[in-house]
Order: sequence, then structure tokens, then C-alpha cells
Amino acid sequence: MFYKELKIKDVIDSMRALGERLIKYNFPKVMPSAMEDDLSVFKQREAILDGYPVVLHYQKADYDNHLMETLQIYGKNSPFLPFSLVCKLGRRFLGPSHLSLVEIFKDNRKIYIWSVCVDKTGNAMPSPYEMEIEECIFEGFNYIYLQPSQVNFY
Repeated sequence: MFYKELKIKDVIDSMRALGERLIKYNFPKVMPSAMEDDLSVFKQREAILDGYPVVLHYQKADYDNHLMETLQIYGKNSPFLPFSLVCKLGRRFLGPSHLSLVEIFKDNRKIYIWSVCVDKTGNAMPSPYEMEIEECIFEGFNYIYLQPSQVNFY
């Protein structure tokens, strides 16, 4: 299948707009179910960004006192992506502040999962969850690195 290279701004704008509409169908507002799998197709997009075929999955969830935005990134045809691209996408989608990264392997691919907590006005905030964190810097970009065991994937 042929995918034209999209402008990253167009990808972000359309995925974030749909993510807003799907908040009421996401955990924890509803318990994980088959419906979550059915909606997954709407939260996902394939694109070629900076010459790399990638799969992006964006979700926004309402935890009553804060919102959590999550972006999953993985290579469509490759097991890894350049970390500079992963950071660029995380910052562009979720902003430059208070980002957390978890990396997992699934189906012989590394999945990079960025998340950020935001208040009800949309401003990034430190995570309200207490956990051990590793503060990292990549090319001047500060982020928090978490181990998969520290994250509840349901």
C-alpha cells in the first residue's frame, strides 16, 4: 500500500481532534472491553514521517482530577526507530514539558510510549503518581524514563 508523506502538523491535529471525542470511551471512564479494541482502529494512524513508515496510536483519558495523553510509536517495517524521531514526535504531539517514556517490546518491535498528565485547562503537570523515576536528557530535551513494571497497562 502506498502512503504519501504527510505533514506532521496535519497528522497531529487530526489525531488529537479525534482523541478528544473518544475520551468518554476510554479507561478509566469505561472498563477495558472489546469496545476498546474496536475503537483502537480510530486511534491509530500509519504515516511516513521524516522518511520512516511509522504507526502512531494516540489516546486521551480522563481521570477526574487530571487527563492523561498517551502516544505510542513504532516502526511499521522495522524493529526500532531513530530516537531523534521518537523524541520529535513525542514533543510535537504532547508538548515539551513533563513527558514520560516507557519502552516495551511486542511482536519483535520496540514500542515507544510517551505520556503526559495535563490539568483540566490542558496545561502539562507533573504526574500525580508517586514512583521511582529516572530523569533523562536527549539533545537538550528533558524527560522521565519509566520501566514497564512501573506502568499499569490495565
